[in-house]
Amino acid sequence: MAVEEGTPWKNLGVIGLRLVDLMLRYTATAALSWVLVNATLPEEIDILRELLFYLEITGIPSVLICFVYGLASERTDIGFRAPVALLLLLPLWWTIAFPPLLPVLAVGQIVFALGVMRAPFKGPSQLRRLGRAALARCARRGAAPA
Repeated sequence: MAVEEGTPWKNLGVIGLRLVDLMLRYTATAALSWVLVNATLPEEIDILRELLFYLEITGIPSVLICFVYGLASERTDIGFRAPVALLLLLPLWWTIAFPPLLPVLAVGQIVFALGVMRAPFKGPSQLRRLGRAALARCARRGAAPA
């Protein structure tokens, strides 16, 4: 398997940063989902304890699914995000026993996959790519003879 210039395999530090970025984004989305669960359920629950349980049971498999699929996939945008959104519903199997939780947590997983998660994993980030393009334009303008 040849390593292309745009793949993160050339630098393991990039892979580590992508994993940390993915975990932080997922944790923030999961925390927001649990705040919504706490707001919609009438009974009082210990939100921190339940969030930690959720991250163990659903979060770890979800992050692994996203990470492995992100490194293996060559697709971008909706071609990447739609399959991940469907795959992220698999770790929610346990919520079938708790019907009030299922819609809120499923929407949280789908929102993460379709909007919050960084895509694609391979190659430089979009922000860095846009920054380089802007710097190149500025350099061309400054180097042009008057």
